[in-house]
Amino acid sequence: MVFSSPIFLFVFLPFTLFGYFIIPNKFRSLYLLLFSLGFFATTGKKALLLFVIFIGLNYCFGLAIDYSKKNKKQWFSQLVMVIAITVDIATLLYFKYSNFFVTTLNQVAGVNIDFRSSMGLLGISFFTFSALSHLLDINSGKISANRNILDFSLYMSFFPKLLQGPIARFGNIIPQVKERVTTVTDVSAGIQRFIQGLAKKVIIADELGVVVDQIFAAPANQTTIAVSWLGAIGYALQIYFDFSGYTDMAIGIGKMLGFNLPENFNYPYISTSVSDFWRRWHITLSSWFRDYLFIPLEFKRRRVKTLRSETNILIVFLLTGLWHGASWNFVIWGLWHGLFISLEVLFRSLRIKWKLPYAVRLTSSLLVILVGWVLFRSSDLTYAAQYLSVMFGFKQFEAVAGVMGSILTAKFIFIFIIGILLCLPWKLWAQHFDVGFVMKPHYLVRAIGFTLLLIYSIIMVLSSSYQPFIYFQF
Repeated sequence: MVFSSPIFLFVFLPFTLFGYFIIPNKFRSLYLLLFSLGFFATTGKKALLLFVIFIGLNYCFGLAIDYSKKNKKQWFSQLVMVIAITVDIATLLYFKYSNFFVTTLNQVAGVNIDFRSSMGLLGISFFTFSALSHLLDINSGKISANRNILDFSLYMSFFPKLLQGPIARFGNIIPQVKERVTTVTDVSAGIQRFIQGLAKKVIIADELGVVVDQIFAAPANQTTIAVSWLGAIGYALQIYFDFSGYTDMAIGIGKMLGFNLPENFNYPYISTSVSDFWRRWHITLSSWFRDYLFIPLEFKRRRVKTLRSETNILIVFLLTGLWHGASWNFVIWGLWHGLFISLEVLFRSLRIKWKLPYAVRLTSSLLVILVGWVLFRSSDLTYAAQYLSVMFGFKQFEAVAGVMGSILTAKFIFIFIIGILLCLPWKLWAQHFDVGFVMKPHYLVRAIGFTLLLIYSIIMVLSSSYQPFIYFQF
């Protein structure tokens, strides 16, 4: 069930909100837990059973680690920690990567292992990282285990963040599970944020996706240079509005229910370096890898002088790419970003300072990001290489007559331009320069505007074919 589907918009969400506000406060967490598990159950009954077992195991692991830490049984806490991480990572590897590993082994070793897992767990990358951060924070002494299994289960399964994030930390969510107040202002802000996210998804991302899919479905050698660039930029816009749209909807639903979920985007396409991009893109994932992988690796590096920060960065981004999917495309995409961040770190360590103009830094960063998105979107590495060869003029293309004309409809051009404009922080710039138009419009004007946006978005939902969120596959 996706947030932009009619069954969610007209059945699940209204019933959830209606029931939540009419029942007594003391039953609201249990109510949300049941609806969250019901939400996950739409992915399959077996998946729900495995998810419940996964929650139960991590609840027990957390209690055991916490107990041993408080009773100074360090050896036992480390033993439980090793078992817990092994179980969580093994679950992730089996349900997400087993087919990829077997296929790769067959190709490399020349064997023919007949294995294919037919079952996947949607959102497994997100809820596994939520479980791991909970265990790691208990082990480091940052938090204590929660003894209320219902509260812990709600932390793990809260439906707005369940399948596509943002990746919320246990220490931030549990206080809100235990005690929260929902005001009229929160509900109003949540509704507006939800509408904003829905519009991003169905008006911009889905409409761009129609053309982008058409471009990437064609053989790479049958696209012109102009069309290939259009596809790359179009996909960059599509994935941003698709994923940030989901995040807006998740944060909006959270606000309606009294939760403050973390932000996940901060205008990533105004980044002047690849490092800056990852401080703005999928913030909860990059901060997770920073806190739980990169920083521990850096501590190790300071003890082992032969190691370098650049190596640790490449390790982190190798795993970042692999986190996104079981494909070599994602691995190379991760390493591509890691390579440029490593170079940035190397130049800083050598105290090499290039005082390049802002436009040059912005353009060069966007170029790296766009090449990365081609790697990310392509069906395989061979296609990506061919596509990039055409894109940069290294390979002759066999253009099909009229391709550009059939793609560049007035509607697509309009949405394409609007998408580019919405990637820019107009409001922040206006506040910085104290421009008068930044003042908030009258609440009635805002209400009318968001109502019209909601109506048009619903029309788009009902008239368009089903398009799942891109990050659902991760």
